[in-house]
Amino acid sequence: MQEWSKASTVAGALVLSASIAWAAFGPKEAPPAPAWGLSQADRATIVAAATQQLVTLNTMDPAHVFEGLDAWERVTTAGERDRLREARSVTHARFLRERVTLSAARVTTVLPMSSGSGRYGPDDTDRTDDNGWAYLKAVVRLTSTKPGGRPVELLRRYDVNMVLTPHGWRVSGLSDTPGGLDFLVTYSTTDGPPSRESLMIKDVREMLTDLARGKGRDALTGAAAGDFDRIWRRAAAHPGHFKAEEAEAVGTAIIRQDAGSAQLLSYVNLGLMEPVKEGGMSGFSPSEGGKLALKVTVVPDGPHWKITRLQDA
Repeated sequence: MQEWSKASTVAGALVLSASIAWAAFGPKEAPPAPAWGLSQADRATIVAAATQQLVTLNTMDPAHVFEGLDAWERVTTAGERDRLREARSVTHARFLRERVTLSAARVTTVLPMSSGSGRYGPDDTDRTDDNGWAYLKAVVRLTSTKPGGRPVELLRRYDVNMVLTPHGWRVSGLSDTPGGLDFLVTYSTTDGPPSRESLMIKDVREMLTDLARGKGRDALTGAAAGDFDRIWRRAAAHPGHFKAEEAEAVGTAIIRQDAGSAQLLSYVNLGLMEPVKEGGMSGFSPSEGGKLALKVTVVPDGPHWKITRLQDA
């Protein structure tokens, strides 16, 4: 787990904006419906570009660090490229010292959240062009390997901001492991009772948080009970101990919905802590094994919902 922690630190070097709130690079307020303001063709182009660029940003060969850093900068723009350039010497030294290989990156889920044109939305200081912006959520799974060590599977859960440049769509903001912010498409800008969508997101977050804290199993129905046991058993196989009070579902968003069911993307932090040593000090830090990215299928149950499937996103 110590190797895992170090590998995670190296991989995280590419995301200097990890602690920056979503508001720093996302829309200043929820856009009017429809939230996805660009065409279906633009949407497909943006998703394809994000997928390719996230693979690049999660790949590194320690024998060719300069080339890898150049590749990272080529697929980014605005604030993200500036952050990479500012950290270039530190990131280069770390990869040379740790000799960590980041490989086999695959984007397993991309969820377009909102888009638009002109200067509505993203911070104007992060713009390189006025033609378009987009915000997405994405799940990336990759392998980290140190010399003489076993390959370690890593999970990255990203909020991705993109802008249209003269060279195509580029990543302009990237944040890993969100800390509790939900983006909800606003279907009505008028004041009134909570929407069905907002209530669904709230219910799903509460159900998953309860489950992560060892409660609320009655929210599971159908295949979800077996899914839950498999996923939690896998997490429990990692060394460390659980701090149930720190478990929480974060970053929940709707993938699709109809009258009979809905599917949501949710990031869950299980509160799994691992022992770490740094210099002469020892302590505990959150474990990679306690990070989940799930596709959650729910069906109506009176005024609330029940979970029928839990799958890795």
